Amino acid sequence: MCEVCRAEGEDYLFKNGPKKILTSNNLYKVFKNAVAPIKLCHVHTIELFHIGERRFLREHLDFARGLASRSKTQSSAEDSPFGI
Repeated sequence: MCEVCRAEGEDYLFKNGPKKILTSNNLYKVFKNAVAPIKLCHVHTIELFHIGERRFLREHLDFARGLASRSKTQSSAEDSPFGI
């Protein structure tokens, strides 16, 4: 399922019609010194391409908050010298 559709509670199948293709995309300005891999549906992939990464995250704040929490869990594991 599309990560943005899931975060916003949208019906993924209704929004995309018979196309149920998920594409892997990367966000480069979310994590410091890392790439955020995400899976998006066809509609959200086109939207990301048209409006750009920053505006896309501003338009989908619930999704952005989920990425921020993912960032905190990754950075806390990387900051620990013991990998815990």
